[in-house]
Amino acid sequence: MRVTRVARLLACAAVCVAVTAGCAQPTTGRPVADRAAAEQATDDAVKRGLDAFQDHFANFGDEHARVYNYLNYGDTKITTEHESYKVGDPPAILLKRRFSDDGDWSQRVTPPGSKVDYIELDSDHASLAPTPWVSVPSTFAEGFDTCFLLTAWAACNVDASIGQTSLDAPDEQPSEARATEDGFEVTTGALLGVMLGEGIVSVPEDKRDGLTERMLNTVVPVTIRLDRSMEFTGFVVRGTVTDGDATRLEIQLEYEVLGEAEESDIPDAPEAAEVTAITDQAAVDEFMTKFNDRTPDN
Repeated sequence: MRVTRVARLLACAAVCVAVTAGCAQPTTGRPVADRAAAEQATDDAVKRGLDAFQDHFANFGDEHARVYNYLNYGDTKITTEHESYKVGDPPAILLKRRFSDDGDWSQRVTPPGSKVDYIELDSDHASLAPTPWVSVPSTFAEGFDTCFLLTAWAACNVDASIGQTSLDAPDEQPSEARATEDGFEVTTGALLGVMLGEGIVSVPEDKRDGLTERMLNTVVPVTIRLDRSMEFTGFVVRGTVTDGDATRLEIQLEYEVLGEAEESDIPDAPEAAEVTAITDQAAVDEFMTKFNDRTPDN
């Protein structure tokens, strides 16, 4: 019943907005659309869409997902793609990463209940160990948390950014809904400064002085995508932020549900002879810093 009502709200909101726009002038024999009612329907639809977004991660199932992150800011150009597979309880997890569309993938494998994660090094980071794999203490050693999975982490922090923006700049936050060929989209937004604080806009620390107060106070649109059954299918944060002569910032962060992950998607743990174990925390921190460096040999 809830899904049906939500779908109807979104569809009605899209229709009401269209009718309102087309009925600015009264026409004999046609009722004038109630703009207030249309706006309320849209607001309700956006809330329902946000609820579906939050419910998806609160009740996170077996999922194959993709996150694409793009940033262009002066001489800083960043492209990162992650794919994640999560299956079972306790889950088996595979996280893949590459730094360009044609780049080599690294893999991070967590067997069910494992206290270590196994990282297969991509070609750019192969020099970090004498073996093709490295093991480090598992992100999930104390149990699975949805927001610890890097792809879902992006969603958790987008949700937090939307919530904070609704407190800091509610009048600047979009509230839009529309029907699409595949289902529905609702659009809200998040302040650039808040997303920067949440870590989902990856401007390097030494470049942030160029972001003006006006830029930080810009609300960037966040569009949440849902299918016809009101199931979450993804979101996109996309915008170009400018302020006069300040360096223009282009950002895109996209989450896409690719389907249901299966056990066969998760590789087996590598043989011991293929693994360099790193257990000391200082050594782990040093390794992860280099592993996350796009040019570790420079």
